[in-house]
Amino acid sequence: MSHTPFRLSGLTVALLALAGVAQAQSSVTVYGAIGLDVVSATHVYNGTSTGSVVKVDDNAIVNSRIGFKGSEDLGGGLKAQFGLESSVRPDTGTAGNGGTTFFNRGSYVGLAGDFGSVRVGRQWNVADDYMGNYFAFGFYSAFLLGGFGPLSDLTNNAIKYTTPKIGGVEAGLFYGLGEQAGRTSAGQTFQAALNYAEGPVGVGGVAYSAKSPTAGVGATTMYALGASYQFGAVKARVGVATADVKDVTAAGTYKANVVDFGVDVPLSAQASLSLDYVKYDKKDSDDDTAFFRARGAYALSKRTTLNANVIFLNNSGNADFAFVTQGRGFAGKAGQSQTVLTAGITHAF
Repeated sequence: MSHTPFRLSGLTVALLALAGVAQAQSSVTVYGAIGLDVVSATHVYNGTSTGSVVKVDDNAIVNSRIGFKGSEDLGGGLKAQFGLESSVRPDTGTAGNGGTTFFNRGSYVGLAGDFGSVRVGRQWNVADDYMGNYFAFGFYSAFLLGGFGPLSDLTNNAIKYTTPKIGGVEAGLFYGLGEQAGRTSAGQTFQAALNYAEGPVGVGGVAYSAKSPTAGVGATTMYALGASYQFGAVKARVGVATADVKDVTAAGTYKANVVDFGVDVPLSAQASLSLDYVKYDKKDSDDDTAFFRARGAYALSKRTTLNANVIFLNNSGNADFAFVTQGRGFAGKAGQSQTVLTAGITHAF
């Protein structure tokens, strides 16, 4: 039996060579995390009365997600970048955020080089890049309080520029287009941030302004400052922010301040503890909120971590903030307090 030698055409050889070059100069990463907590909460308001509830829920600190990110070397130090990320609810197997947006945790494309990076699409704002160094993040955090969502938020149709880090200094600009014909400013958001991190010292600030989607009915401004210092292995931090909300079609008109005092303490190579006290003051009102949160974590490996939270929340006046409610919202009953206990596991891949 004769055999005919297998031959590649010149075009095939060229295409394979180009594919090899492309593979060497570009990369795509699939990543994610999955985490679940058992949550116990008191004074959960069901619309008519309050009571305790025990539930299984998405991890509040490391929200479950799946994402794709990649880059391509374009030469001369220039790279193309992209990112797509979607949250999931592992307790029910459904998409996060109600499933209304598939890539609800970001979808962008951009360029990066010696000039920094420019990205376009649905993105986390520049406050999210830096304020997490000073404020507690996750779903037991100051940014859930009225007026302070911009401390960590996603914006559609946004352009984001981040400078390279020089001498510990980094800055960012963020612009979200309102995209309304004949009403250029309606729905626009603008944010600028500056951060310094070198050695044991960290200092950062952000300014935010947003126009209501309905032209002429109001705007929201927010300013935040944060600082941290590393005392050996222990990190102390403080974040302060002020918000001026003037949106008569949605949140109403009010001013508020928030402060977060926190400390992060490594207990061993695997264990860590974080403590935060957050005070929210609504101006010209007794409707204030304060909470204390302690979070412990124990790393079973580089990818798998056990964690627990203890939260004591107190509302005064007509303040109705709550971390755990009968649904998944963040409103409660006026004047109610809440104690939240969680224990869970997260796994990153």
